[in-house]
Amino acid sequence: MLASRSFLDLNVPMARRVAEHDWSCTPLGPIDGWPPALKIAVGLTLGSGFAKCLCWGPQHIAIYNDAFVPILGDKGDCLGLPFSLIWEEAWPSIGPIAAKALSGQTTFIKDFPLTVRRDASGLSEAFFTFSYSPVRDEDGTVCGFIDTVMETTERVRFERKAAISNRELVHRMKNSYTLVTAIVRQIARQATSVEDLRDRLVMRLTDMGHAQEILSLRVNAQATVDEVVGHLRDRMDGMGRRFDISGPRIPLNDNETFALTLALYELATNSTKYGALSVDTGRVLVHWSLEEESADKRFTFCWREVGGPRVEPPQKRGFGSFLVKQLLAAEFHGDMAVHYPPEGVICQLTARHAG
Repeated sequence: MLASRSFLDLNVPMARRVAEHDWSCTPLGPIDGWPPALKIAVGLTLGSGFAKCLCWGPQHIAIYNDAFVPILGDKGDCLGLPFSLIWEEAWPSIGPIAAKALSGQTTFIKDFPLTVRRDASGLSEAFFTFSYSPVRDEDGTVCGFIDTVMETTERVRFERKAAISNRELVHRMKNSYTLVTAIVRQIARQATSVEDLRDRLVMRLTDMGHAQEILSLRVNAQATVDEVVGHLRDRMDGMGRRFDISGPRIPLNDNETFALTLALYELATNSTKYGALSVDTGRVLVHWSLEEESADKRFTFCWREVGGPRVEPPQKRGFGSFLVKQLLAAEFHGDMAVHYPPEGVICQLTARHAG
């Protein structure tokens, strides 16, 4: 009996399990009667550092090595079970590949998607790179195949996410180039000198940098209104005493995030020069809401300055007015109103919101 198990390295955990398993209850029969080709294939499988599973005979009886155990997940002890039973949920996809191997054809597939069940959560998509290689006996007859496999689920998901992020980045860069071109043209028309043109461009590009920073550092897939407003408050007023902000967590797409950020920095810049933030007693009240309105939701965003110097309506409209009124309204598909009562500037955006 010991001689019949000499092909097993009992220092290997799975080899000990194979030696102790009751194979008489399987189509392979007692281990003492295994043919030489099966013993050699089992020895090669168990001694490999790659995840391997030997599937022997027409029933695909499985003998796998220790490296293959993580591939099984929580399926439990599958030693000696038919491969078709172990991967019953995926057999419509891998059964034909197994049939090809038993017919003598080797198959190699990279990042093959399979819907598998490996834990209590149920079915989930996973990806595998694997090869099914036929195993022949001394007469050349195919008696089984070896599945050499590597799970690539995490890499495939990472690459998919990276591809989406790259497409988003390219799209965002194109939008940025378009906006920069508009900014340069608008400012060039209004600049009174080369220095004035330079200073205005630097200010606008800095604001765009803040907008890109929010898009890059967002915690979730989409930025939210409170993140955009909070970013402005932290930069303009680290102590949090000059800004009163309130409103629910509302997601924004990238274009809305970009437009709202630019508009808020324009409002804040003007406020530090002429409005409430130019004096110690001034404050800015920022409130937004999302209310049900028939089949749609009504999004309202309001910037209101109080405690500052007396406000006078501007004599001319500059590029800042374009950012606040036209760009913001266009990206949110809504209406933007700016009022100049003596006690402080009020800007209010009203739009429908799909969320």
